[in-house]
Order: sequence, then C-alpha cells, then structure tokens
Amino acid sequence: MVSDSQSQEAGGFLPPTLPSPPASSVPASSVNSPAPSTSILPTPRTRPLKPGSSKESDFIDYIEQKLLAVSRHYENRFTSALSGEENPDIGGRGYKDFGEQVRDLDPVVDVIWISGTPSLQITFLLTIALTVTTSLQSFPFTPRPTFQFLRKLDLAFSSLLKGVNVATGGRLPGFDGGRGKLSTTEKVRMRGIVERTRVAVVEAAGKKGSLADVKNVPPSETDTDNDFNITEDDDEENLEDETSHRRWEMDIARVYEKTVVELGMALDASLSTNDGWEP
Repeated sequence: MVSDSQSQEAGGFLPPTLPSPPASSVPASSVNSPAPSTSILPTPRTRPLKPGSSKESDFIDYIEQKLLAVSRHYENRFTSALSGEENPDIGGRGYKDFGEQVRDLDPVVDVIWISGTPSLQITFLLTIALTVTTSLQSFPFTPRPTFQFLRKLDLAFSSLLKGVNVATGGRLPGFDGGRGKLSTTEKVRMRGIVERTRVAVVEAAGKKGSLADVKNVPPSETDTDNDFNITEDDDEENLEDETSHRRWEMDIARVYEKTVVELGMALDASLSTNDGWEP
C-alpha cells in the first residue's frame, strides 16, 4: 500500500513503475460487519495532482487500463458461458460472480481516492458506480461483497459532496473552500446512479434463487490483494437463517444512505444559487 510518506510527497503520486493498487483498509474478517467508525478509505495525497502534468496523465492511463481490464473480464463472462471456452483476446477468464469483480474494483477505488484530486475522483468513481449498477443484475446476489463495496462508494461520494471525510472529519485535498467542487450536472448524475443502484440491489436480492454463498470464491486473476476473501470460518455460517436475512434487509435499506442525505443538501444549495444548472 502507498505509505503516508509517499502519498504526501510534494508533487508525487505513484512511483515510475506503477504498483499494484493498495489493499483496502478493511480486513477480510470484517466484510459482514457494519461500516467501522474509522475510514474505510486510504489516506489521500495532501494536494491534488497538477492539471496537465505527467503525473496526472500517468494516473489517468493507469486507472483507465484497470477499468478496461475489469470490463473485459465482465464481458468474457458472457462469451465463456455461450462458447464454453475462455477467450484470452478479450480479457481471459470471465468473472464467475460479483465478488470477483469487486476484488478488482476495490483496489482501483483506493488508488483513485489516494490521488486526492476531486475532478478525477468524481469522474472515475461515477464510472465505477455505474458499472456496479449494471453488474448487479448479471450475477447471483452476493450480499457481503456487494454491501461492503457499496459502503465504500457511499463514504467516498458523501465525503466528496461535503468536502470532508465524513468518517473522520478530515478536510479533503482540493476542498479548501468547503462544498462546491461538484457541478450540479455531476450531482444530478450521481443522484440518478444512486437511485438506480438502490433499485437494482432490491431487485437482485429479491430474485428467486438469487442469493449466492460467497465462501470459497477463488482469488481474482487481475489482483493479488484480496480483501473480500472468505475464510473457512464462513463454512459455519448459514446465509439462509433468519438472522442473516434480517441483516441483509437492513443493509439494503442503507445503500448509499450517507450520499442520499448529502445529495439532498447539495442539490438544494446548487439549485437555490443556480450553480451550473441549465434547465
């Protein structure tokens, strides 16, 4: 994981040879627990990347390549299912469940957050959030990775809307003036994705036979860090028992709950000042 000294180095972001994305700060054993009081996002740079710099360009290329790899693995899921063969030309083995896709997306979110650059964070995180919404309907519903990853996105979006990490209260890089870094168009787009995701989670969880046990899911081929690994202790857990279902129902109701609150405040403020709003 990128150290504090690296992330805070003046003008620095990633070493010349881009490393594997950092692991999430959440241990694998906690993926079934409510979001902790400490931040589940890594510590960002102290300053945003300079617009137009080589470091910004390297960062954009890096993230785009990672997202392209995820897209190829997702698409190959369908190709493999139809042909019975894996096609290395479009990304190798396709994802077998949503947990595998999350394993590849989670460290990408961490690197995006470490950039400390609101304009890039907003753009790429919205892209990832839309990918999640689309993918939820394509796999059996896996509660643990689904809710854990959505909690991370919820914290990221609500923090960007507020200008501070809502879990720690720390001011975010590039938000010296507080709110106002997101345009009204971005806020409206975020609201649309949030609403679609909340509906998608309900529909995915409600499908007959959709609940898939995520124990013994094989590690991802595109990332060695595995924060969503399910240990042997999970063999004793029965996802069908009443306690588990009550927990999942509560988590469904909490999808993007922090973002919903901040969006309401942000949109009200934007519309009242006509901040970038074009009817």
